[in-house]
Amino acid sequence: MTVTYGVEKCPEKFDEYRCNLPEQYRKLAADQLREDDHIRKQAIDQMRQWIAKHPYIRRCRTDAVFLLRFLRQRKFSIPKACEMLERYLALRQTFPHWFQGLDPFEKTMVALGEEEVFHVLGFDAKGQIVILIKSRNFRVDKYVLEDLIRFLHMNMEILSCDEMVQVAGVVLIVDCYEASMAHFTLFRLSEMRNIGPYINHLLPIRCREIHVIRLPKVAASIVDLLFAYVSPKLKHRFFFHKTINEAVSYLGKTLLPTEYTDQTEEPKALTHVYSKRIRESRDELQLLDQMEIDVAKFSSVWSKTGCAPGGIDAGMVGSFRKLDID
Repeated sequence: MTVTYGVEKCPEKFDEYRCNLPEQYRKLAADQLREDDHIRKQAIDQMRQWIAKHPYIRRCRTDAVFLLRFLRQRKFSIPKACEMLERYLALRQTFPHWFQGLDPFEKTMVALGEEEVFHVLGFDAKGQIVILIKSRNFRVDKYVLEDLIRFLHMNMEILSCDEMVQVAGVVLIVDCYEASMAHFTLFRLSEMRNIGPYINHLLPIRCREIHVIRLPKVAASIVDLLFAYVSPKLKHRFFFHKTINEAVSYLGKTLLPTEYTDQTEEPKALTHVYSKRIRESRDELQLLDQMEIDVAKFSSVWSKTGCAPGGIDAGMVGSFRKLDID
């Protein structure tokens, strides 16, 4: 995929957005996000001006589809979208070992793809994309938590570029069948503190539901610890299912693989389609690493709010709400 945009925060000319969303998603955007042609154009223009005048953002993508990731996630609240962009840029630089240098052709990323940890099942009746993660396919004898985070984040970065995903969001299914204690002890307390801001703030993607299937009892206390770092809003989107039948009764049979249902014909998943898209997006992933914000300037905000960079909870948006927007 040829990248036609850069990271200059104030380019001579911005790209012109054309909405190619199917009618179902246009209606969803209007009903759920308050999006129409006028609001969308105005929001993109104002966010571009804000980026251009931001004293600490040095380089940033300003193409419309990238900015719409944040605007749609925050239902076109410009201050909230700008705050999320700040956090996104700051967290990427604070944890480069997780979020930078992502390469779909790197051998660990290729191997994790081949071992079928991440499945894109398709779009449900509500237009939401459904993702299945099989814990047992992640080999704890071969990989570490950093590998898993990098692989999942790489997939989510490209998914969040899909405008249908931006509008309707994601349903995530995590199957814990045959997951061992070693899978759950990957999450050390120090890393849980850092994963919390990632879950709550970094990914500009609408996570509509998270279904956890067959969670072992021995892992319940670890999940409780992780929950301490998850926002109250996101907690309400978690659903725990003790059995496959319970999960199927909620999720339906249309998209689930036959191992979960009594169907004989395997549904046509989109995993290979998105795997191809990720491989074609290598240049786009590399371009993200060129974005830059002066993280050091945020330290004073973190110290005043009691938040270290490992627990980014405050952006600089409040300081810039008074910037003149033409």
